[in-house]
Amino acid sequence: MGNLRHRLFIVSILLKGVFAVLEVLAGLVLLIASPGQFTQFTHFMFHNRLVADPNDPLAIYVLHQLQDFDMRRHTFVAIYLALHGLVKVGVVVALYSERLMAFPIALTVLGIFIAYEFERFVATHSLVLLALSLLDAFIMILAWREYRALKAKGA
Repeated sequence: MGNLRHRLFIVSILLKGVFAVLEVLAGLVLLIASPGQFTQFTHFMFHNRLVADPNDPLAIYVLHQLQDFDMRRHTFVAIYLALHGLVKVGVVVALYSERLMAFPIALTVLGIFIAYEFERFVATHSLVLLALSLLDAFIMILAWREYRALKAKGA
């Protein structure tokens, strides 16, 4: 069971790392692109989904979110994504290193992210934020179990 737990932990943090790098890249793209360019590109990408399926919930949700996507929100999202991604890359590297002192720090950071994501979910009802919170909680559980196992081995 311990080996399966460890493999699940490694896979989950590596996936988290991939998502974190994508967040950084998305933030950088948003910083480079103007809100108009971003809105135009997103409309182009999701308009085709709506043509294929006028009831596509993802396309409807994304296009609805774009209606009030102004410069202030654009800049905030860009900076948030870039910084959030960078911090999560740090968390992933720390967890992957399997240094005991990294685990409490990483668990604290993930807990802060969950609290913020959940607070924003309550305010916005964004299912993306709820999914991110649940993923972070799952990784926290795996990290806690990995931490306990490493501590028991005396690592």
